[in-house]
Amino acid sequence: MTEYRMRYAERELSAKDAWGIFEAAEYCVASTVDADGMPYGVPISFVVMDGKLYFHTTNIAGHKLDNFAHDARICVTAAVDVEACFENDFMTSRYGSAMAFGRIRRVEDSVEVRHALVALCMKYLPDYQHEIGNAIAKDLAETAVWAVEADLVTGKAAHRLSK
Repeated sequence: MTEYRMRYAERELSAKDAWGIFEAAEYCVASTVDADGMPYGVPISFVVMDGKLYFHTTNIAGHKLDNFAHDARICVTAAVDVEACFENDFMTSRYGSAMAFGRIRRVEDSVEVRHALVALCMKYLPDYQHEIGNAIAKDLAETAVWAVEADLVTGKAAHRLSK
């Protein structure tokens, strides 16, 4: 993979801070290519766990699963704190963004599958923590869990307000 220098080097984040963007992001976009070379990006819910990105899909074949089978390479992108602004007579935006480049694998270990599904549920539906076990058991046979093992994580940020 060719690595490109960032146009505005002062916006570059460390890998640790880029992972922080992923941890703060509500959703991300997973991008792959199909057998014809056509790019395909799809927004997904995800969770960061043990230095990997995890998400779930159905077991039913579709564009995303076909792409995973064709080529395991993936790019996942997330953005946070996005806001248009006007600063010093200049229209710009505030943001933090991160990209993870790597390979995707289907999670086969049942403990890892359940751990990822619980983490996903707790991220998006923490008020229903007592229902998680039943919900997972009900849909587990139709659910696949995927892990993105990142080879490279990059990030950048500009004009973000201190929180």
